[in-house]
Amino acid sequence: MPLDDTNWVAPATEIDETTTLLIRARALLVRGWCRGTPARSRLGVQVSPLSRRAVAWCAGGALFAARLTASGLDYHRAAARLIAAIGGVSVADFNDTQETVEPVLAAFDRAIGAAAFAH
Repeated sequence: MPLDDTNWVAPATEIDETTTLLIRARALLVRGWCRGTPARSRLGVQVSPLSRRAVAWCAGGALFAARLTASGLDYHRAAARLIAAIGGVSVADFNDTQETVEPVLAAFDRAIGAAAFAH
């Protein structure tokens, strides 16, 4: 029978904490991205990635800031998935050699997409 307009609902997909952490970090990078330091204020001054004044983050700073209640294990798994997505190089080196945020966001997309293969 062909698909029609019935109210079929796809089963909900659970997202593990590691993937959630990567998604939160990516959202921070969409808000603001920087190089050379974990985070910057609106004045361009270096601040902690956890600072209320932070408006831009590097890839590693965003990952750190997105930790919230994630366990250390989930944080390390997220970092490992991101490192795998960028070819095994340092997250800071990868971030700082990019000219725009797009390759960084693409790396996070690959790390997020790897969730299906992480189990």
